[in-house]
Amino acid sequence: MAQRGLCIRNLELARNMLAIQRRNVTSSTQDIQTGLTRKEMYEMVREQQSFKKGEICDSVSVYVRGGAGGMGYRRKNGTGGEGGSVWLEALSMYQNLNHIHHHHNRKYVAGPGDNANTNLIRGLKGEDSVVEVPPGTVATDLRTGKVICDVDREGARYLLQGGEKGGCLVNNYISKRGEERWVKLVLKSIADVGLVGYPNAGKSSLLSVLSTATPTIGSYPFTTLKPTVGHMQTIDRKMVVKIADIPGLIEGASENKGLGHVFLQHIERTKVLLFVLDVQGFTLNRRTPHRSPFETFGYLCRELELYMPGLTKRPIVVAMNKMDTAGSDPEYDQFLGLYKSKLSKLIKVHSIVPISCYTGQGLDQLQDLLYELKYKNKRKITEADVV
Repeated sequence: MAQRGLCIRNLELARNMLAIQRRNVTSSTQDIQTGLTRKEMYEMVREQQSFKKGEICDSVSVYVRGGAGGMGYRRKNGTGGEGGSVWLEALSMYQNLNHIHHHHNRKYVAGPGDNANTNLIRGLKGEDSVVEVPPGTVATDLRTGKVICDVDREGARYLLQGGEKGGCLVNNYISKRGEERWVKLVLKSIADVGLVGYPNAGKSSLLSVLSTATPTIGSYPFTTLKPTVGHMQTIDRKMVVKIADIPGLIEGASENKGLGHVFLQHIERTKVLLFVLDVQGFTLNRRTPHRSPFETFGYLCRELELYMPGLTKRPIVVAMNKMDTAGSDPEYDQFLGLYKSKLSKLIKVHSIVPISCYTGQGLDQLQDLLYELKYKNKRKITEADVV
């Protein structure tokens, strides 16, 4: 009995040692290009993709792997089935990437091909896996940084990772495991109108009164850390305008200061730019100089042009916010005078509307203007547009 118990303990010890060796081999397998182990790569991706509830997910990384090929059948020259592929498909039913963030740890693995046998000389192809995304999503290889595809229209379908071939005479009837890769998905088209402005200009407050969205509102800069999309619609719901609250920009955003590129990427494909300016100007902190509304508008246009030339050629609407504060009328008149004399020939503004999210001043006019820009878009810039 003692000898039998010793044999059992030795067998359990051998199994534990084998498990430890396998675990060490798996964890030490490093990517050639990044030098990271699989575990380190997975933890890095998980940290990059955390976001609070209620915010939209605009960037997510997924693990994709093609299906393994089926084994061939040497006796009858049978060919194994080809492994399934992983596809990227654009569907307008999705507005963001939240559904991917919660999808099976963001792993998309295609099915393996069937093995050939006496009853099946040619194995069947493995089942494909489809990553469904909204139009306007860009897929990039996380390791190499190369753009795989740019999904720009509804129903577009692109190959992310193909499956392996089945076993046949060429490969000695032995199939291979499907290739794997990490793919980063970035959503760049999320709204019809993009709110552009410095921190604490009132963008979130404006979005909350124009739409049904409930963004975080506070009297301090950088309240919004993730883009928030709201839907502004008429009572009969025949006209709907999607408005995106882009986190506040700072000087140097075009050089990626303060996550500038992460925020600016959402403005690339918006049809209308709605500048939200504080009529009292803007000061980031005690070390930075005070900027007047005109200087604020000029610096914002400069950052947009440096990031993407021609971006300010799109329809621009300026909402002069906080008109309920003391001394707002002289500041507003000064902005109009400076714009007409110095900037009107360089930057064409469709309309300048004085508003107040607190009292509701000018909000009805701003709503009608945004509806008109989306559904008609035929109105010309005239002096009557400047209120």
